[in-house]
Amino acid sequence: MKPAITILIPTYNRIRALEAVWPSYLAQPDAVRIVVIDDGSSDGTEARVRELASGSPIPVTVIRHETQRGQPASRMSGVAVADTEWILFGEDDVWLAGDYCETLLREARSLRASIVAGRLVTARIRGEFDVSQLTDPPSPATSPDAVFDFGSMDADFSVRTAAAVPAPFLHSIALIKRDVFATVAFDTWYAGNSWREETDFYLAANTSGETAFFTPGTVCFHLRGPISATGGHRMNRLMFEYLAWRNTRHLVSKHWHYLKRSHGLRGSATTWMLRYYAMRQIGQLRRIARQGVRSSYDG
Repeated sequence: MKPAITILIPTYNRIRALEAVWPSYLAQPDAVRIVVIDDGSSDGTEARVRELASGSPIPVTVIRHETQRGQPASRMSGVAVADTEWILFGEDDVWLAGDYCETLLREARSLRASIVAGRLVTARIRGEFDVSQLTDPPSPATSPDAVFDFGSMDADFSVRTAAAVPAPFLHSIALIKRDVFATVAFDTWYAGNSWREETDFYLAANTSGETAFFTPGTVCFHLRGPISATGGHRMNRLMFEYLAWRNTRHLVSKHWHYLKRSHGLRGSATTWMLRYYAMRQIGQLRRIARQGVRSSYDG
């Protein structure tokens, strides 16, 4: 197996954002191939990516799903053609720092980890995208306890810890050893925008004995705003809330024994879900109170 990195980028109807972040993937010195998985787009994504590929300094493969199959299936379609030691999962609206792959690869080898991800910072893009809009001002190191919240099964991956910390789960822009997929896969059960499918994968990997880390040593930027308003994130609030409940219940029930054993969660998955639902509704009411009744849920 080649000791290098294949970058996999699933995409759906978000060619404008993909064009914006594309140069950051080409700039990764350890990447030897990019695979774009077009999940049934209707905005000309496949043709445009082939145009971008013609000017790429590294090989680009395009996989086309004729109908939308979702993020988990798209990721696994990419995994099936990857033949390098490492895979980096990208996103069509995420810009990578120039040292992103290099730093993750170095950290993975140093930590003897099979999964590593860097910091993820939200970048609000107004108008046309420009790299100057990506800012990451210095901030003091924070406690590892500030990263993961098991009450919401969420995390703040923008924080800086003093060093790499073990991670029960990560965001999507992670470097993963190809061998991990011999025993772990993305669960295609997750519906809608597949919310929780990434957390599910990392919990399953930890359960199977893989080692995952979050490192503050490099960063990527999630573009938010009109540039990324299309694609898989378009969903009314009620549907999002239903899928948030449904997918979270599946996740927690599936991994409850691991969460209790390794992270001290108590009681039952049902009790946890009741607390989660109550806190989520309180959060919604507070958001409405701040923004007014004309607000919309951002996800």
